[in-house]
Amino acid sequence: MNSDVEEIKSRLDITDVLGTYIRLDKAGANYRALCPFHNEKSPSFMVSAEKQIWHCFGCGKGGDIFGFVMEMEGLDFRETLKMLGDKAGVKLKNFNPEKEKYKDRTLEILELATKFYEKQLWDGAGKLKIMEYLRNRGIKETSIKKFRLGYAPTGWRNLLTFLTGRGYKAEEIFRTGLVVKKENKTDYYDRFRNRIIFPVADTSGRVVGFSARVAPGEDESQAKYVNTPETDVYHKSKILYGIDQAKGEIKKKDFVLLVEGNLDVVSASQAGLENVVAVSGTALTPDQLTIIKRYTNNIKMLFDMDSAGEAATKKSLKLCFAKEINVQVVELSGGKDAADMVKENPQKLLEAVETSKEAMEYFFDKVFSHYDKRNVKDKKNIGNELLGMIIYLENSIEKSHWLKKLAEELDVKETALTDALKKANLRTEVNSQEKFSEEKKFETNFLSKKEVLANSLAGLMFSYPEVWKKISQEEKRNIFSEDSLLEIIVRKGPELNFSLEKLLQNFENKEDLARINRIFFESRYKAGADGVEEIKVENPQGEADLCLEGIIKEQKKEKLEKISQDLKMAEKNQDQEAIVFLREQFNEIAKEK
Repeated sequence: MNSDVEEIKSRLDITDVLGTYIRLDKAGANYRALCPFHNEKSPSFMVSAEKQIWHCFGCGKGGDIFGFVMEMEGLDFRETLKMLGDKAGVKLKNFNPEKEKYKDRTLEILELATKFYEKQLWDGAGKLKIMEYLRNRGIKETSIKKFRLGYAPTGWRNLLTFLTGRGYKAEEIFRTGLVVKKENKTDYYDRFRNRIIFPVADTSGRVVGFSARVAPGEDESQAKYVNTPETDVYHKSKILYGIDQAKGEIKKKDFVLLVEGNLDVVSASQAGLENVVAVSGTALTPDQLTIIKRYTNNIKMLFDMDSAGEAATKKSLKLCFAKEINVQVVELSGGKDAADMVKENPQKLLEAVETSKEAMEYFFDKVFSHYDKRNVKDKKNIGNELLGMIIYLENSIEKSHWLKKLAEELDVKETALTDALKKANLRTEVNSQEKFSEEKKFETNFLSKKEVLANSLAGLMFSYPEVWKKISQEEKRNIFSEDSLLEIIVRKGPELNFSLEKLLQNFENKEDLARINRIFFESRYKAGADGVEEIKVENPQGEADLCLEGIIKEQKKEKLEKISQDLKMAEKNQDQEAIVFLREQFNEIAKEK
């Protein structure tokens, strides 16, 4: 598939592709960003526009556009190739459509179902009643079209009949979650009936599932909302309703408004807050936060303020604290949700979002309003509730600030709260598994001096083609035979015209590609206090010569150590012939060294 890969890379610029996921800032000839794959305050994620590759100095991940999209979207290489091929307008020459047929047909069915539901709303059974309800909720026709709202009419087989009439089999429709199997396991019926349909799309805008609200006036005691079940393309813990529409505005405004329901998204967007998404029928998950962190590190949270909404807010804030996301809470007067507020007065929603409170400040006000801090029992309850939030703060400065504030408000010694927090830490397993897995990612692989020198030399070759050319002409090229990767780099240099881009196309092994990528970036940049800084090399060839000399010395040192071991064994065995030979070898190498 190399020709396909090369063609796609020639048409897509890495900064354009990565820029749709994360905020890139110019850094000299290159770009840097906060890494989307781990929590960080200073940007350690670098993108080389010249070489069309990326690397994170924090977590060590790196690669080209394919590696990035695979990591972000959770796709395999074949799926990524097709996705970027479509984006680049490249018809894949070596692509076997049969292997993608299953997923493609799933997405085709979902898209066709979306059009069916839209038609039913605009021109079918939902034209009067449902459209009237949406208008009464303050939803404009432009918003209905933008979010592709639809209607599933009353009846058991409307959609099933429509789709089978288009050539799709009942079994493959069933795999999309659109229909349900009857108890006899041989027949099917529509999952959504007499419901308002909200198509749910992935970050690329492809419909992957649906959220269906009961029609107005119908019985809501069973289920107000019915959602698509887990399928091959729909995973509710990894989906945010409206993300496809909002991602650009989230990056632009550098915050996301997080709401509970689909109508809240539609209404807020209509009011001018287009950087809005919803958790849509599930509690906020770590996977959803990972998606958000691709675009911003700032969340304004607007959940219902009933008891269930408050519990959801509290749980969600703890997740945000653990991931070091800056989070604020938006409060609406009168217990209204975003959709109600927009209908009443859109400006009030905008003002509420503008005046949102820092999360811990919000909880301090909330908790202290529930108790009397002069009462010993209440004082203890205040401490327990707020310490239960503070414990989740990952940033030590933030944690210290709120501990001090709590001590002042309760008129107790700060050490008493610190001790309580330490005891709580011993009892709790807050994010222990996540922290463990994060720590595993940052384990250091200690390299020998020879390996460090070899990597430095390779980095100089990648950065300066003239150095690569001279090294490949060295008579001592056999010194690289112990490092297979370095040997290939030096040997293939002339036929690749000393081009890193061409070299990368000659490797398919992920470990080799990762090493090449890491070597290049670590030879050009270093982690500093304010992120990543560029390394200036005044005399690249001189540096290369020093690396070369160092490698040769280390190789001789290793040979001397090996001969010393063999000599000890020969002396132990009283093998005179071997002793004489090994001493001669030792003296010869020692003189050279």
